[in-house]
Amino acid sequence: MIKQAFSPLPVDEWPDRDQSLWDEAKQSAGPFDDDDGFAANWRPPTIKGCERGYGVWLGWLATNGQLNPDLHPCDRITKDRISAFVLEYGVGRAELTVAATIRNLAYVLRACAPPHGVEWLTKLAHRMMNRAKPSRPKLPRMARVTDVDLLAEQLMSAGLQQMRKGQRSGAVAYRDGLMIGLLINRPMRLRNLASLRIGHSFIIDDFGMRMIFTPEETKKGVPLDWSVPERLEPAVLTYLEEVRPALLKEGIDDEGWFWVGRRGRRMPDTDISIRVTKTTRKHLGRDLSPHLFRDCVVTEIALERPEWIGLSKNLLGHKLLASSQKYYNQATSFTAFARHGDVIREFRGK
Repeated sequence: MIKQAFSPLPVDEWPDRDQSLWDEAKQSAGPFDDDDGFAANWRPPTIKGCERGYGVWLGWLATNGQLNPDLHPCDRITKDRISAFVLEYGVGRAELTVAATIRNLAYVLRACAPPHGVEWLTKLAHRMMNRAKPSRPKLPRMARVTDVDLLAEQLMSAGLQQMRKGQRSGAVAYRDGLMIGLLINRPMRLRNLASLRIGHSFIIDDFGMRMIFTPEETKKGVPLDWSVPERLEPAVLTYLEEVRPALLKEGIDDEGWFWVGRRGRRMPDTDISIRVTKTTRKHLGRDLSPHLFRDCVVTEIALERPEWIGLSKNLLGHKLLASSQKYYNQATSFTAFARHGDVIREFRGK
């Protein structure tokens, strides 16, 4: 079934009471007061996600003529309404998307009516998150690290040859190859990849080429200071000195964004994701999204060097190793399929 559009209600269009409670929840106490708002220490991505989820809920209420602006946010919650919302919002959407929206709604209510908000809704949200299944299985889309790394080299080599012949399309191929090469060697999140900016988050100094992100710029609140692999440094220099200038266009101010699109402007994260996915589909036969690179890297470690699995925490920018352990699931699946193949080969050999 085709999903219906659900436009989130912007914060400045929320009912006055909702805005007031939410602003209060985000307020930090003064230096002599320990009474912070419930959401005062939430990270910006968490705040943004919660505002979107709650905005979707308010928008649905408004569309259905059920948004009473005078009610407290918690008083609009009933099990019947939540059931109707989930039923309608869930059409055509992944279980995880629906669960995350309910969780964000529950968290806003907790912040507006601390510490519990609507307790049964919070429990429901956590249960939905735990039971949600990915819309697309990861395993069939994953690829070996060596194959991805080789593809990156081939794209850059072919792109450079095209550029030498005066073909501007070669710059695009080279750029895409470098994206893939950086992702498979430094599996950063898409948001950080897209925000690379020369002289800011991308720096060349006495320590080499580095990609630096503050805690506020990372999902887990962990500062990242990643060096570009030494063997990729010549490729990056070629990109900065030859390829990127070929992508820029006259009349457009160069603001230093690392990734430049065909029109000479900064590439948004959505464009980067589309380019990476289309390129890996074309050459590897796999829809390898930028986020899936992280699964590939840690799964390969678990398969080939399980004694190094402790490195996965730093590779992925997690605070805890437990956050990375879930990738063992993919490695376990790979092992199971390999053993299954051995049994089949043994059977056919008899």
